[in-house]
Order: sequence, then C-alpha cells, then structure tokens
Amino acid sequence: MTSPAGSSTSWTAPGLPLLLAILLALTVLRIIGLHLSVVDLFFDEAQYWVWSRELAFGYFSKPPLLAWIIAASDQVCGSSEACVRLASPLFYCGTSLVVYAIANELYGKQAAFWSALLVALLTGVSFSTRIISTDVPLLFFWALALFAYLKLLARPDWRWATLLGVSLGFGLLAKYAMLYFALGIAGAAWVDRDARAVLLRPQTWIAFALALLILSPNIYWNFAHQFATLKHTGENISGNGFRFRPLEAAEFIGSQFAVAGPLIFAAFLMVVVQALRGKVSRQDKLMLAFALPPLLLVLALSFFRGANANWAAPGALSMTILVVAWWLRMGHRVWIVAALSVGVLVQAVLLVADAYADRISIAALGRNRDIYERTLGWRALADNTARLAREANAPTVAAEGRSELAALTYYLRNEPLTVVSWPRSTEARSQFDITQALDNTAKEPVLLISACPSVPRLQRFYAHVTAQPRLTIQPGPNSTRKYAVFTLAGRQQPIAPLGPCTK
Repeated sequence: MTSPAGSSTSWTAPGLPLLLAILLALTVLRIIGLHLSVVDLFFDEAQYWVWSRELAFGYFSKPPLLAWIIAASDQVCGSSEACVRLASPLFYCGTSLVVYAIANELYGKQAAFWSALLVALLTGVSFSTRIISTDVPLLFFWALALFAYLKLLARPDWRWATLLGVSLGFGLLAKYAMLYFALGIAGAAWVDRDARAVLLRPQTWIAFALALLILSPNIYWNFAHQFATLKHTGENISGNGFRFRPLEAAEFIGSQFAVAGPLIFAAFLMVVVQALRGKVSRQDKLMLAFALPPLLLVLALSFFRGANANWAAPGALSMTILVVAWWLRMGHRVWIVAALSVGVLVQAVLLVADAYADRISIAALGRNRDIYERTLGWRALADNTARLAREANAPTVAAEGRSELAALTYYLRNEPLTVVSWPRSTEARSQFDITQALDNTAKEPVLLISACPSVPRLQRFYAHVTAQPRLTIQPGPNSTRKYAVFTLAGRQQPIAPLGPCTK
C-alpha cells in the first residue's frame, strides 16, 4: 500500500535502528524523570492502584486492564509512585514503534521515522508518560489494531485477523473509547472500495467475535454488578445534564492544539480542508477515517456537556501520521523540525517541573498559581492522618470523598490501619463503596476525615463524636486544603449516607 505520495526522495530519513535508539533513550529518560518527580499520585492513579490489589474482571468506573498492568508492574518494581507509573513510558515506546509500522505501510520509511518520533513527543503523550491512565494501554492497542486492519486491507490473512481481534478486545478492556475504532472502520468503508470489501470477509467478523470473546468477562462482571461501569460511563457522558455550551466546545477544540501540539493540529485542519476539496490521496483518506470520528463525536458532545481534552486521544495517532506525510509531500520539512522542537521543549519542561513541583507557583495565574495543587498534598494528608490515628488509638480511618479515600488507601498501605468509605448514597458511587465501605464491623474508635465540620449529622450514628482540630494541608506554596477531623465511637445504628453538610 506504500505510495510515494507520502514521501520525498530528496530528504533521506535515518533508519529504524536510530529510531529505536532514540525511543529507548527517551524512555529511559522518562523513567528517570518518574523517580525524580515529587508529584503525588493523583486520586485517579491511586484509585487504579487500589484496584490492582483486588484483581477482577471489572471495576466501578473503568474496565480492568489498567489494574492488571499496575499489578504486573508491582511484581517487578514495587508500589512507589514511580513504579505505579512505570508502564506508561514503556507502553508509549511500543505505541511509537507500531506507529512506525503503520506509516511505513502507507507512506514509506521516511514518513514512518518522523511519524514515530513525533508521536513519541506529542504534547499529550509527553504529559501522559508522567502518569498512569487508561489512555496508556488504549493508544497502544488502538495503534496495533490499526496496523492489523491495514494489513487485512491489503490481503486476507488469518494472522492479521487474529491480531485485530486481540487488539480490539484488549483495547476495550483498557477503555470503552476503543469503540471509536468501529467508526473508523465505517468511515474507511465509506471512502474506500477495498475497505468496503474487507467488511465482507470472514476474517473481519472472526476478529470482531474474538474481540467480543475477550471482552466477555467484563460484560459478565457488569451484569453481576448492575452494569456499574456502563452506568458510570453514561453519567460521565451526561454530566450535569445537557444544555447548549458553545464556549465549552470552543475550549475542547482549543485543547486539541495542546494534545497534538499546535503545529500538528493546525496542519491537520488544513489537510481536512484539502480533503473537502478532494485533494488528498487514498492513504490520506484512510487516516482521516480514523482521525476524524473520535474528534467529531467528542466535539458534538462538547456542545452540550463539555468534554475532556483526552477523550478524542486515539485520533491523534492517525492525525500525526497524516500530517507528517502531508508535510513531506509539500516539502514543508521545516514544520517537522519545528514540531519536534516544540515536543522536545515540552518534554524538558515537564521533566524539570515534576522534580520541583512543590516549589512552583506562577503569580500571573492568580488563584490557580500553584499549578500542581491538585496532584500534591496527598502524601501529607496521609502522614497527618496516620499521626492522628495513633494519637486517638483509632484502628479505622474513614473518609467521604473519593479523592481522599484513594490517597489514604494508597499512602497508608504500610500502616496498621483499615481505610473505609463512608457511603455518600444508598447506591454505590465508587469502587470504594463496593469493596471497602464502612459498616457495622468497623473497629472503633473510627477516625473520620471530612470536608464537612458538622457534628450533629454524625451523632445519629455514634454516641461519642469528638471534633479534633481542623487539619490543614498545603499542596503548594500558596494553596491550602482544610479537613474536619472526628473520632467516633459507640455506634448506635447501621451506617447510612450522612446527607448534605449542615454547619
């Protein structure tokens, strides 16, 4: 399928060995950066770690693959923040190599080299390699599925059908956004005759069946747990209700300049304009078929409930390959160099900033000057909670907020304390409510960490409620986080939601 349309013979790209050397060096640098980082686990990351301690085929808010990956990392490396995040730079190295294979299949070695390098240094990728999230395995299996699909497009082959099915299945176990891939297949069939023929081949449907088979344990888990993950996903989509929000749609589009990098996303929009004029190649159309559906679908959603920048992340892979091929074809090599320069700069800034995160404050940002505020202070919260629990001889620590529960469960992992969730609803609202809810068996006294200072709402459940001095955490040089602290004893009735805070 390779075509000279995506390359220029007058500018020879280095070969695969150099690419491997660069990617390995970048990966090692990123792993070193994880060990130098002072950034606490964000509550989502801590939550994923908690899941990894109780392996299952599903969890309240996400499919199970990421928890399995963290559990595997723990066996190799341990449970430190750097080890929890270790899989991220490793997976992205693999994703870049698969991108090389995709671009080589479509446009040749030159486009392949620069596409792989640019994907490795995308702004969103450089950001994501510092954390552990469901996007990490999703993008790897998306790339692998796309490569297998392109191979099937060239000729029927059961090996590639098997790889497609396995990639789709594990991609769905990583994140349900892998379903976007079906829209890419439909889009490809719309614009390409051979892609339509692929849908008639038995290999394709066997691949879909294999993907469904791999996903089936998660489907069963959802069935056994009142479809908890699917309900949570639906709530994420609906948010606080649908209403027309054009400014949030504009914000989502703006965020894509950050995810892919400003030069790549701007060039992509120009290629889309060229496509509307019918001035793109067959290979370009195929890449557009897999880049546009996630972007357009999330953009449409953002008009009515807002959307996170990473929700369309899988499209960035095809987007980058397409833009690199277009730049090479048009002789715009300077933009490749410029995009790489931006990527290197962003990567360097993130590595340094993570190492000094607890000291960074940007006055020009006003109230949000402590840019790491959300990801710092969680270890300090746990350390202070452990101290207070020792002083109160409390064997049990309870919390209401999901953020606090995740942080306390992770950072108190080596303490002789039981961390439990005070349920906030009669229905489970998090994985903590399913697996570690506060109940009548909790040993007393219980130390409660809460955002609400009200004593009366606790006195319904415990005869002895003692308010401790408020706990103040400083996550940044100019920010604080305050908590009410209580010791509880003499349970009077079964634990139930406390209801709204009344001071």
